[in-house]
Amino acid sequence: MPQYQPHQRFTEADRDKIAGRLRDAFADGRLDQPEFSSRLDQLYTVQTYGELEPLVRDLPAVRTYETPKVVQDSKPGPEPGNFPERKKDNHPDRGRRSVGGFTGVVLINVLIWFVIGIGNGGHWPHFWPVWLLIPWAIIALGGLGRRR
Repeated sequence: MPQYQPHQRFTEADRDKIAGRLRDAFADGRLDQPEFSSRLDQLYTVQTYGELEPLVRDLPAVRTYETPKVVQDSKPGPEPGNFPERKKDNHPDRGRRSVGGFTGVVLINVLIWFVIGIGNGGHWPHFWPVWLLIPWAIIALGGLGRRR
């Protein structure tokens, strides 16, 4: 990095870096709002490195990226070409869960059909829950042949 002279003019990239340092200092609580605004206003009026230096003299050096603690503590991934063993699913009835929810709907409809039949004095209506039992049976029997 070349040594800059105080009388040399700086670039817009340098101005952006200093503005970033001021924003970081403000975000960290090192500068209050009026002081931050004042230094930012001065930043856009100065032209040389010598005029820039007083704006950041009392601020810490530029922050560098720090890896978050969560990532630092985790173990690294496998090397290329080495694939970790996949854990097997310990839920043998996983495919039956969707049937289980639908089973409740079918049972409620059969119960409603039964209550209607009792309410009509034993004159049972057409067994309309069969239209729910057919897809339920297809779903339940379709899951039997699946591999686990």
